[in-house]
Amino acid sequence: MPVTYLMNTNDTRHNHALPGLQFALNVLYVGRFLIGYSNPVQALDEVDEYIEAVTDELVSTELLHEAAVLAGDVLPGPSAGN
Repeated sequence: MPVTYLMNTNDTRHNHALPGLQFALNVLYVGRFLIGYSNPVQALDEVDEYIEAVTDELVSTELLHEAAVLAGDVLPGPSAGN
């Protein structure tokens, strides 16, 4: 089940990709749910592969964002330093 992180509000060069990845993951879960009503297992396997790939990308981007925040590599702006 997709989870929204972004507990801190520091902007890094990585966190701008997170909302798009979270949205893509949500759409894939809805698609998997709808395919499950009518199609064979092969279609579900293909969707599961995409879900796994997007989940991996989302997790790695979140880790990069958190590492950048810990290293102090935040973008200048109104939300930096919160």
